[in-house]
Amino acid sequence: MFNIIETSCPYNNWVITARKLCADPDRYHCLIDEFSRTGWTCTDPIWVEADKCPVFNTAANQLNYGPCAGNICPTSLYRSSLYHLYEGCRTTVLEITTYSKPPNVSPTSETKEHVSTSRLALAMGLIVGILAICIIAVVVAVTYYRRRKKRKGSYQEDPEEKKEMLTLDDDRALARTKRAFQIGKFVVLKGIQGAGKTFLAERLREEWIKQNADVKWICEQKYISEISEGIGYCILDDLFYELQLEKEVLEVRNMVDELYERVSLNGDRKILLTVTSLIMNRYPSLFAKHHYQNMIDLDQLCDEELKEILEFHMEQNNIVRVRNDCKNGNISATQMSEENYQRIMPTKVSDIVKTQGIGMPASIALACRLIEQNKFDEIFGRWIKTPMLWLHSNLKRLLDDDNKKLSIIALELVAFQADTLNTEDINFDLLNKLMKLENCNFSQDCLTVTLKELERTYLEEKDGRFTFRVPVVRKVLLKIIFQKYPELITWCDDKIQKRRVCDSLPANIFGEYKKSFHFK
Repeated sequence: MFNIIETSCPYNNWVITARKLCADPDRYHCLIDEFSRTGWTCTDPIWVEADKCPVFNTAANQLNYGPCAGNICPTSLYRSSLYHLYEGCRTTVLEITTYSKPPNVSPTSETKEHVSTSRLALAMGLIVGILAICIIAVVVAVTYYRRRKKRKGSYQEDPEEKKEMLTLDDDRALARTKRAFQIGKFVVLKGIQGAGKTFLAERLREEWIKQNADVKWICEQKYISEISEGIGYCILDDLFYELQLEKEVLEVRNMVDELYERVSLNGDRKILLTVTSLIMNRYPSLFAKHHYQNMIDLDQLCDEELKEILEFHMEQNNIVRVRNDCKNGNISATQMSEENYQRIMPTKVSDIVKTQGIGMPASIALACRLIEQNKFDEIFGRWIKTPMLWLHSNLKRLLDDDNKKLSIIALELVAFQADTLNTEDINFDLLNKLMKLENCNFSQDCLTVTLKELERTYLEEKDGRFTFRVPVVRKVLLKIIFQKYPELITWCDDKIQKRRVCDSLPANIFGEYKKSFHFK
């Protein structure tokens, strides 16, 4: 059924609308019909050829397609459910056969006289027309078969492309991002802090490196101009942050646009950009250009992906699911009730964004690592609802504990690093300052042991370098540190100075950030 609407298609809220209107979001189509009326329908997608756009044929009650006359048209075979990612198909007027109702004219006596004399001519005309149609159909069928055979051969030559074609119904973020790169050279990962933007980018980088691709990772804007035009990928991560002013966002965005034009439009390098939701929602006009619309919203995770994230962290932290109708014999493992397990799935994404201030992946990771075993099932449900409050409370309690000064200093030392902490290159001036403030003294060996112990909770180690397992922990920890020791602000580098929470920020930005982090 084709449902006619008076407004334009929801290009900026496509995924949300698709999930709301169709049981299977991949069957959602919002497009025009043969009368150029806009509407939506839930139907199986079809394959659409290059330079074509889908249209709904209400007479046949099925999808069809016609020529694309817009600026940016599809360049290869694609699924009709993805047409909205091509600007040319959003704005073009398709040149298709239209249907109109004939005028209601009553036959006259003159018309009746001509009917009998023209029947023979009409019959001959029909025969000739049918023969012509048959010939044309045969020619079209042969041409289509040859082109399809040629296309099929080209798909088989590229195993990666064939692999991607088999995962078109996969609604998980990794598969959606790969499909987005089949459509364009510029893909945006959008999400609130802790939504998994950097984690997903790292997974993609690992896969691309295994394919011997040239991958550049940029996390500071001063290095953007150094990216070459060669074939490969460029990952732009952490260039935008919650406390940026509009002029700063504009400056970075202009550099990204210049890079896109230089290495993607005029070259063969693909770009993956991570952007926090706060920035895109605060300055939507700065991200209105068409290439920013090829976007994966990590605030919108399917139930299957949330389940995978939960089960991954449960396995990592020896947490077992206990069903209501059976008992689990693994007494040493932390137990999660069926109620808490199911609590993850029906959570509304809009509620997560508004109340948590942190993405569900980070919330799950922190809960599984920080909640004590004997209190896990009791606290887990409340933690997931307000993880930032619990994280802030846990860190503040730790920093006020005189019996854990080694852990406090180790975490403070990692927090003051713009990137990672290298145990072979420690800032001993800062270390001595922290030990003096905490009235504690210990050797470098003790520091290394303490850092490794913290891997069970807050930290992770890669090649002798330590950083926070969940990056949002650093932001909360720095806020508490500066409240306790304001003089330590002078020990921060420029990157931390710019991104820290302070009262001198404009009221609208500081207030929004405060609300997101639940700081009181």
